[in-house]
Amino acid sequence: MKRRAFLLFCASALGSAALPLHARADDDPKPSDAARERWQKLSPEQREKLRERHREFEKLPPEEQQRVRKNFERWQKLSPKKKEATRERYKRWQELPPEKKEQLRERWKKLTPEEKKQLRKRRGGRKPKSD
Repeated sequence: MKRRAFLLFCASALGSAALPLHARADDDPKPSDAARERWQKLSPEQREKLRERHREFEKLPPEEQQRVRKNFERWQKLSPKKKEATRERYKRWQELPPEKKEQLRERWKKLTPEEKKQLRKRRGGRKPKSD
């Protein structure tokens, strides 16, 4: 589920702004010229994958859609350096064996709210969804 949410986040990062009008909700604003240009540069396979991610996003409950949008806004505000660090942490996380991921999740759950706050502060990150 977390991988799915991350993929939806990535799709939203390209965003509905990159989707052509026929693939977007009626109440969305028109895409910018830059978004249209990015869309045109995508291969047909990439376009279809993005459309599918958008359809998945549209199926999410409103509160989950809002969470994804909020994460996207937070992502947009990050500096290129912080974005790269985040990508690297995600890459390292993906490379961990499932047992290690579960072990880390369990350790996180056992931390007090104050310990979690301190850890976030040290890491400059946000809290995991499972918090």
